[in-house]
Amino acid sequence: MFARSVIGAALAAVVLASASAQTQQPAETYIEAGRVLADPATGRVETERTIVVADGKVVRIDAGFTTAPGARVIDLRDKFVLPGLIDSHVHITHELGPSQVLDEVTTTSADAALEGAMYAKRTVDAGFTTVADLGAPNEAIFALRGAIARGAITGPRIVAAGTAITPTGGHGDVHGFTEDVLHAIATPTTCNGADDCRRVVREQIRRGADIIKVTATGGVLSNTRAGLGQQLTDDELKALADTAHALGRRVTAHAHGVDGVNAALRAGFDSIEHGTYLDATSIKLFRDHPSGRATSTAT
Repeated sequence: MFARSVIGAALAAVVLASASAQTQQPAETYIEAGRVLADPATGRVETERTIVVADGKVVRIDAGFTTAPGARVIDLRDKFVLPGLIDSHVHITHELGPSQVLDEVTTTSADAALEGAMYAKRTVDAGFTTVADLGAPNEAIFALRGAIARGAITGPRIVAAGTAITPTGGHGDVHGFTEDVLHAIATPTTCNGADDCRRVVREQIRRGADIIKVTATGGVLSNTRAGLGQQLTDDELKALADTAHALGRRVTAHAHGVDGVNAALRAGFDSIEHGTYLDATSIKLFRDHPSGRATSTAT
């Protein structure tokens, strides 16, 4: 019974969000749910309800099983239905493995997009209808996002950062190859100095970024001995945050070491990814953030 409920929840999540492939459908969809998580905030569960969806959004929940002429009806009377889940930190175009270094020079953005299509289908089948992709080749992730939005393939709604912004030689920059190879596969989003960082943010937004991702510290997968400390200067971080905000984008920082975490928060970053070594000062900076809604994602 539990397995059937979980499967039903995942299927319903696909329907509830306008994230999966969409074709010409009736104006309204009526989902007949045996049980439904009607209020995720309180955990309230209701039985025998009809969820009415119009233009990809839940407009109401009716008591009992109702319908309307011409409406599409989905029978989930023996299922437990819940809203689509959200994953706020994914890298949907790839999965790391033994060949990840070699992949840098043997695969293309087209390969990444095709692999991403496979993972997108798996993701939405698991009940996740929205994801934030915080680091992927620009061409691959923006193409995948568009294909899903058009209904060409099935997957979750993607909020995409594209390629992460990094200083030359920092976490996220290509390294570990000979000079001629490095030149051929140079990271398109490296920046050095405040003015250069402003330029890269603007270019990422021009390319289609929904959110700006910055590697403010080193990372555990970096192929260098740079550690986990702050790798962008304070003025570079502020230039990145201010430019993103000026162009209507949130900006998030990959940050492990506490110095980088706190520097990013002081610069006005909206979110911290990982935040491995937060301290009491970090918590105060979150609490006192000018937006009142700074967040951290532990991954």
